[in-house]
Amino acid sequence: MTTIRVDQPAPAATADVDELTGDPGQADAFGRDLSSIAAQGFEVVAERALTAPVVAWFGESRTAYDEKAAQVANQHRTLADNLQAVARTCFAYADTLADLRWERDGLVSTHQHLVSTRRTLLDDIAAAADETDPLVVRALQDRATLLNGDIATFQTDYADWQQRVTANENLMRDAFGRLDEVDEVTAPAVVDPIAAGAMELPGAPGSGATPEQVRDWWNGLDAAQQEALIASYPGVIGSADGIPADGRDQANRVSLDSDLADLEAQEGIGALTEDEQRHLENARATRSALENADSYVDPTTEERPGGQLWLYDPTAHGGDGAVAIGVGDLDTADHIAARVPGITTDQADAPDLMREAINTYQSTVYNGVDGTVASMFWLGYDAPDAFYDPATASQGRAEEGGEAFANDIAGLRASRDPDVQGPAHLTAIGHSYGSTTTAIAASDHGLDADDVVLLGSPGAGVQNPTAESLGIDGDVYVGRNSRDLVGFLGGEGGYHGVLARLGFDPSSEDFDAIRFEAEDPSRGWHRDVDQHGLYFANDSESLYNIGRVVAGDGDAVNQAEQSYDPWWRAPVDPEADRDPTSDVSGRSDTVRQDD
Repeated sequence: MTTIRVDQPAPAATADVDELTGDPGQADAFGRDLSSIAAQGFEVVAERALTAPVVAWFGESRTAYDEKAAQVANQHRTLADNLQAVARTCFAYADTLADLRWERDGLVSTHQHLVSTRRTLLDDIAAAADETDPLVVRALQDRATLLNGDIATFQTDYADWQQRVTANENLMRDAFGRLDEVDEVTAPAVVDPIAAGAMELPGAPGSGATPEQVRDWWNGLDAAQQEALIASYPGVIGSADGIPADGRDQANRVSLDSDLADLEAQEGIGALTEDEQRHLENARATRSALENADSYVDPTTEERPGGQLWLYDPTAHGGDGAVAIGVGDLDTADHIAARVPGITTDQADAPDLMREAINTYQSTVYNGVDGTVASMFWLGYDAPDAFYDPATASQGRAEEGGEAFANDIAGLRASRDPDVQGPAHLTAIGHSYGSTTTAIAASDHGLDADDVVLLGSPGAGVQNPTAESLGIDGDVYVGRNSRDLVGFLGGEGGYHGVLARLGFDPSSEDFDAIRFEAEDPSRGWHRDVDQHGLYFANDSESLYNIGRVVAGDGDAVNQAEQSYDPWWRAPVDPEADRDPTSDVSGRSDTVRQDD
């Protein structure tokens, strides 16, 4: 008789996978109520306390009144700050609780699968009690070994999940425990000691640490420390290079929730300034874009890859704002698309930019890709405000933005743990003035991209006469619609390139990049600005080819002939006479996403 043992015990019963009775929605609503009370209460008290009841009032009594009023206002300011701190904790708790509930569903599903697999294996072992064939015995033993490994992994994941549950509950309890007496409520705010202690450790953001050191610092913290930092220092954690995308996302969501609650409360009583109103509009646009990313369903798997708020600064660049949002997991994706938009874009355009990032994701996965995908738009620079903006005619903004983009991509690269994830295949995509920004990021600041795509480019930077000058180890691809007015602004060659303000047209044969088809059937006989905005349109030649590059399958793009300059007449674009199509089946397949 052959004996086969399953050494690992069965996983815990399904009922033992803790139920989470908390409601993220209620916790979020409570945080908004606290924030509203803080904002409205301080505005009203400050206005009344600091406004003397009689204008022509002088002397000791007026001085005494002013001193007392200032004291009262300061006390209420402190009270408001403390309430806002608790509100941020509520937002952090709610976001983490939502993640924990989703993770619990996965644990329960995994547990059920393991229980079923173990039961089947034990039945098969019992049926093979008299088996003498060594191959059959070996197969059963291999199944048992594999199952034992899966059970051990489950138990580790379950223990980590329980630790996060405990840390999240303690976060809320401690926050309220620090403000359960009147003296504590009106005393100067005290940062969570767990968070404060973590910020004193080597490698913390702001200490001069490199992104790699920040990553190691973050990964070395336990769940309680990470949760406390997200609640106490959301602005620092959400913008620190080296913090994994998941951690930045959680912190930036806390900042976003806090901004919305505070500013909407002030809006309700008519207390917003013009700058604060724009701040609120940026926050609302970010919320809308993030909701689109969170709700997106991958057409190939029917699963939600989820959104990540990687950058959030609604007051940056004179109120234009700075924001970066991805769909898919930037921490683990095998292929990442990072798109830089161009002129006229600011944070208020986040919903439109997000739809185009989703289109890029969808084109990449739908046409086949080896591995997982994440697609992000990055608006971390001050793009020119309009076509007539003087900044559009110079590359100053592109130089500043190129440095910022290269630094942020380096931070994104550094945040991935080399012991867990390998480096992603990263494609940098620049559209319009963003193509100039991306080209300069590559040539001047060592942009760590595997491939670069330049779309509708007004020029690749005056210092970049060829694709090779960008210094990319991979390939440089270009898409230019022959009717795109902006794409016609780049210098076309020796004669027609003399007055180019932003450098040479990267679709030209002198630049020598790989040009792909990017025409649209809606084009007319003349160049216009409308064609400039169609590079990410569904069922388009351009979007298909972008998806192939992002997937690491650049050999599959539908190449187009480069434009050229015969010097004695206007530059020639061979694509101008080709009949474009929205049905690229036979050469490519795309999928239409309902807006």
